[in-house]
Amino acid sequence: MTKAPQGSALGALGNSTVEISALYKVSQDDIQTPPKTIEQIASADTAWQKFDSQHLPIAEGGNWYKVVIYNPNQAFATSFVTLGNDIVFSSFNVFSEAHGQQIHQESTTLLATNHWLTELTLAPNEYRTLYIQLLSSSELYRPISVESGQQFTTKQGSLQYRNAFAVGAVVAIAIMSLLLGITVRDKALAWLSVYFFIRAGLLSVLVGGHLYYLFPNHDELRGIELLALVGLSTLAFIWFTIYLFQLTKHMPSVVKFAKFVSLLLIAISLVSFYLPLSAIVLSTNIIFIAMLVALFTLGLYLHQRKQRLALLFSVIMAVQFLFGLIISLGLFFDISPFSARESLLVVSFLFNVILVVVLICRMYYYQMQDKQLAQKQALANAMTSKQAHEKLIALQEENQEELEQRVQERTLELNIALTELEEANRELEQKNTIDELTGLYNRRFYDQRMLAEYRRSKRNLTPLSLVVIDLDYFKRVNDKYGHLAGDQCLSWLAQHIKQSLKRSTDIGCRYGGEEFCLILPDTDQAGAINLAEELRKAVQSFDFVYHEQHIALTVSCGIATYTQQEHIEPAHIFCAADKALYQAKHNGRNQIKTQDISPDLLIQEHSHD
Repeated sequence: MTKAPQGSALGALGNSTVEISALYKVSQDDIQTPPKTIEQIASADTAWQKFDSQHLPIAEGGNWYKVVIYNPNQAFATSFVTLGNDIVFSSFNVFSEAHGQQIHQESTTLLATNHWLTELTLAPNEYRTLYIQLLSSSELYRPISVESGQQFTTKQGSLQYRNAFAVGAVVAIAIMSLLLGITVRDKALAWLSVYFFIRAGLLSVLVGGHLYYLFPNHDELRGIELLALVGLSTLAFIWFTIYLFQLTKHMPSVVKFAKFVSLLLIAISLVSFYLPLSAIVLSTNIIFIAMLVALFTLGLYLHQRKQRLALLFSVIMAVQFLFGLIISLGLFFDISPFSARESLLVVSFLFNVILVVVLICRMYYYQMQDKQLAQKQALANAMTSKQAHEKLIALQEENQEELEQRVQERTLELNIALTELEEANRELEQKNTIDELTGLYNRRFYDQRMLAEYRRSKRNLTPLSLVVIDLDYFKRVNDKYGHLAGDQCLSWLAQHIKQSLKRSTDIGCRYGGEEFCLILPDTDQAGAINLAEELRKAVQSFDFVYHEQHIALTVSCGIATYTQQEHIEPAHIFCAADKALYQAKHNGRNQIKTQDISPDLLIQEHSHD
């Protein structure tokens, strides 16, 4: 084989039978509007810039390149010139100039692997100059190569196999997720399968299976599906996250925001088919980055709240963001191995699928662990019951006198055990009715106890007073000092409430937010006013200090007393006290108001702050 000229910049590229002798790019200053013809570009007046890389530096707008190739063989050689494609290319033309011949345009083909192909046949020891014209909507680097027929076939076959395997793997996992979701009736898995199906379509588009490949004569289809696929996959992953962490129960405000974002993504997906390519690419990147940042932040927040899978979820989002950053660097900078964009895309999608599958496996692992623990506890209880039953049978086989005595003893033991069990159940029920932040009873306990005290008051003809308490300007405390300071203020107020309740029958509850309720059985209106006034003064005079910051706090109270008025239910008592609280707020706060109970009262629709 004849050697390439010693002045060759790149030498033999990939051991092909035809070599690239040199690469040049027209200076952007030499490209004028209107664009030059091929004859003007090929003239001696054109300023060419030589570069030593197999990745073409592509600028936004028009680009011209000159590629000198050489056949060192003593026979004709057929080679394939390929250029990595991207949806931002709106035109790709190749012109050929052999020694002593006129410049003519070569045919180009868009391959299923998202590469542009030009087939050339060179005579022995022939040099040929190729002029490549590109029109791009953004700046990036794309690889160019010259390969023999066998090399081209092997490489393209390998790429098609890799791409088909990657897309097929994502589709297979999507089908399995769908079937598993239907079997176990898990909405999270159902949304995950939708996400995987759309991601498979998106990967197919990115590696070559796009509409422009199917219809290369329709430039309006270039990249048209990209934004819709990204938007819909983002929507599916958001709802997968919601059902994975059961946010409908724990964070309803996030779910409301997710519904708004979902409608916005659907609208963007529909409108995207009418947007220019530059707007589609920009919007796609914005949605991708915004989703990753938002879900990463949500994962960290849930991790702080001790959600089991939240940390792994945040790691998945961070890894996906890292892959996106690496792929972006490969587009705009000639950095190896970041420039292997198609391979990085396949690895990124498969790695993302694997991590999400690991996340689902961990979820089922925890569920199975909880189920096994519950089964072990049930089995232990059953064994205990069985042992007690066997002991009882053994006692019956003894003589009657001993039997009666031992039965009495065992019965006493069982009663004690049942008493302890009932006490343990009461303690467990009490824990379920205690507000974790304040230590007071919660809304659930309030509803149960209020109904019980109402019935007792009605049966015994004794007064029942209800005091509704609200922290004044609590929203300002949160806004000025932070939500942690607000939580501390609620805890302080709860301590004052506990100190103000002197009788064991008096109950303090956190009704919701910064609102508290005091259930005072056998207490008339005057007694309720005295207790509320004592609490109000105690809060007003107490020096609340949080992180060396003094916070002035006051409370407003509304009081209603039930004295067996007709047609009155517990809800009417609360409505009256709530209306009294509203009057206290309206009249300047830091005071106490009372309200007669009437069946015509309705709950006030207002914000106490």
